[in-house]
Amino acid sequence: MTLTSFYGDLLYQTDQYRLIKTHLSKIVDRMLEGLAENHSFIFKEINNYHPDHLGKPIDELNELHLSIEDCKTTIAYEYGYSNWETVLKLQDQYDQDFEKAVNFLVSGNFKELKKLIFKDPELVTKRSKYGPRATLLHYTTSNGVEMWRQKAPLNLPEMTQFLIDQGADRKCTMKVYGGDFDTFTLLKSSVHPFEAGIGEQMLTILQ
Repeated sequence: MTLTSFYGDLLYQTDQYRLIKTHLSKIVDRMLEGLAENHSFIFKEINNYHPDHLGKPIDELNELHLSIEDCKTTIAYEYGYSNWETVLKLQDQYDQDFEKAVNFLVSGNFKELKKLIFKDPELVTKRSKYGPRATLLHYTTSNGVEMWRQKAPLNLPEMTQFLIDQGADRKCTMKVYGGDFDTFTLLKSSVHPFEAGIGEQMLTILQ
């Protein structure tokens, strides 16, 4: 089982929740179930995002008897918020077409991505409703966005060039890691595109 398969359809059910905070609360509940079931990928999610547990070994985390409060903090940081209290104050709703576009992008579904963008060209400059306010182009870097969306399909360079040709700005920044970073900078420190063998090609496109 993987992180994505564990959360399953819940990650994609943005149309079933009027407010983002309600959806994230459901993800927290599911994450707590993962802790109870002792899934290693949940501990990896925690040591990637929880500010008190960054980089801690899974064995060490397993001994801490982590709680729902730790899940709330982890999810808050993963989705770009400073704490869970900030999430609870959100009144934002999802942009459903943007969410669909991100999902098509990270899954390598170029055909559907093109159809959606030709229908709504403004998607290439729109931003995620999550804290970092990432654009579609930021998602191509597989860095700084939601953990389950950090993927590098082999046709990612082709899709990235398409987004730029449609008006996406390579110099736009998103708020992450305590600062504002453009796509080229995020790509340079990303793991997934280079593991997939497309990192150098992506650097040429985004520079």
